[in-house]
Amino acid sequence: MAAAAAEHQRARPGEREPVAAYRAYFFGPFRVYREAQILGQRQQRRERALLLLKWFLLNPGTPGSMDQLIDIGWPDAAPEKAASGFHVAMHCLRRLLEPELRPGQKSSFIVRSGTGFYRFEPTENWWTDAQEVGRFFRWARDSDTRGDARRACFYYSRVTAYAIRPFLEEEEPHRPWLVPHRRRYEGLHSQALIRLIQIHEALGELDEALEYAYQLLRLDPYSELATTVVIEALLRLGRPDHARRQLYRFLQSIEQDLGASASSNLLTLRDRITHSPRADAVLGPSIRRADRHPPGPAR
Repeated sequence: MAAAAAEHQRARPGEREPVAAYRAYFFGPFRVYREAQILGQRQQRRERALLLLKWFLLNPGTPGSMDQLIDIGWPDAAPEKAASGFHVAMHCLRRLLEPELRPGQKSSFIVRSGTGFYRFEPTENWWTDAQEVGRFFRWARDSDTRGDARRACFYYSRVTAYAIRPFLEEEEPHRPWLVPHRRRYEGLHSQALIRLIQIHEALGELDEALEYAYQLLRLDPYSELATTVVIEALLRLGRPDHARRQLYRFLQSIEQDLGASASSNLLTLRDRITHSPRADAVLGPSIRRADRHPPGPAR
């Protein structure tokens, strides 16, 4: 708790991005800026250099062996050709980040240690949206734990604002080294949406809860929480037939796609709709709990 508070004092929301000398964006297409200049063009050497940079930025301070990094950028190349390509890409990356480096001068960020191990040491000059999402989520959870619902909602909403775009959307989705990172940020996005729905429902802010419910359904079409919020919103709008169809489609999809049975909460909701079709007769509390099913993309 104290560490989170200290981190919060060092960098308030939105303050680091505009002043950082280097900025990297992982949500949407990958982009890296040095001041106002975007780095990297559509050239093979620079593409491989940026691929290494992605790994370094997602694993700051973590040593990676030359063999490990070659597997990322040159998985199918012959050993000698892969090693040569790796050294060319590393040289290109150093020059890309610091074009003013003199021959033989060490990089400010890329450190070689041991026999063929490399790590990236970002300084305060670096900012990435991926790290910002992690930071906002930690602050949201900290505020949530303290019972500060408004502050928690603010930070959770910042998580969803970044993560609404796919993580490295131009990369192949099943690259082995990217899978755990992609799952992590999809998980943070899903958890943030769930808490936003729950908190806004508890505060009686149903329009906000509905907005985040639709966002969660785009991420996870099997979300029981989001489906329930949408159905009860339809009931409040006096559209019980639409609510009934929405519920039956959801029950059919979880049975056919997941082989899952309806929960007791869904069965209760079905009975309410079936026996009391009038909107003012079927209103009731939505499900204020996390989903039984994990987020769809992360299954």
